Amino acid sequence: MQKDEYLSQLRQAIRALPEDEQEEILADYDEHFRIGITEGRTEAEIASALGDPRSIGKEYAAVSLVNRAEESPSARGIGRAVLATVGLGLFNLFVVFLPFLILVFMIVLILIIGFSITCAGPFLAGYAVLILIGVLPMQLDTPPLAALFFGIGLTSAGLLMIALDYWLTRICYRQTIRYLRWNIEVISGKETL
Repeated sequence: MQKDEYLSQLRQAIRALPEDEQEEILADYDEHFRIGITEGRTEAEIASALGDPRSIGKEYAAVSLVNRAEESPSARGIGRAVLATVGLGLFNLFVVFLPFLILVFMIVLILIIGFSITCAGPFLAGYAVLILIGVLPMQLDTPPLAALFFGIGLTSAGLLMIALDYWLTRICYRQTIRYLRWNIEVISGKETL
């Protein structure tokens, strides 16, 4: 493969990156060709030594998306970073994507449980209050005052669970970024940043 064809394929592979990043990457690879030619190597030899431009483009895209997800945390950003990393190799489907889905499922499940417990507390406390003021007949096995405090405790426990889920989500987000960086390094065989 000749230099122009190689750089054209690389440009196509990194087209989703910001323009300044594209220009910097293309300048680096153009420099690799210039140095190789001064050392007496052919363009085909240099292109072969540099590797497949499509794979290189995927690596740069994954690194860029991981960086963006780190700089501006969002569910969309981390999702795009995970998908870009999965695109680097089939084994990433099992090593990155499935654990990520399980993690997201667990976080959402904890949030749903916390929300449910938080909502159950006021219902129980309200029911106990209605029994205490005589609006409803006594139908609880426990004293209404105990049910009232239990309802308040449920609400508090649910709110605590939601707060802990938020904290857990932040930790998992940071660790996912670190894991994606490590995964990209392992796949590319070099340090990414």
